Amino acid sequence: MSWIKVGHESDLAVGEMKQISMEEEDLALYHIEEGFFATSDVCTHAAQSLSQGTLQGAVVACPRHGGKFDVRTGQPTAFPCVIPIATYPVEIRDGEIWIDYDE
Repeated sequence: MSWIKVGHESDLAVGEMKQISMEEEDLALYHIEEGFFATSDVCTHAAQSLSQGTLQGAVVACPRHGGKFDVRTGQPTAFPCVIPIATYPVEIRDGEIWIDYDE
């Protein structure tokens, strides 16, 4: 894997999320009370962009059918989602956000 700079801490307030486009896929970047987290941006149930959904604490809800995932672990927390989403390590370096992603 390789570390890729994706932005600055000031880009996202707590409670916000955004899509990060990589060459192979789109990721979702979340800023929650516990810090920054990154996952695949695609719901495993309906192939919908999770960053277009809602974020409540550490749980993102898919906008299509309302399935939910814990952004810290990728584990589904509400039906119809049963397959986890991929998660990626995030580091903050001098105010910059870096994701460990293998292109």
